[in-house]
Amino acid sequence: MAEKITSIRIDEELWKKAKILAIKRGIALKDLVEELLSNEVRAEEFMKNLHVSEELMQKLQDRVDKGEIPFVISTSKTAVELIREGRGR
Repeated sequence: MAEKITSIRIDEELWKKAKILAIKRGIALKDLVEELLSNEVRAEEFMKNLHVSEELMQKLQDRVDKGEIPFVISTSKTAVELIREGRGR
């Protein structure tokens, strides 16, 4: 896949934290940014094709409105481990 060279303006403090996060994960900052962008794009595409009943969506929204967690994922794995599994790593 061809790569695009670009420049963007990002809050300096956020950029520093992102660099630290990439170091903690043992990956290049470029790879962290690409992974995050890829996840957002894939989530958008997933949501566009997702067919969920209005009743379920209303129940979830009601829980959010009450300050409750709409659903809980029960696993001993971290979110990062779950995402990496989903990406075949």
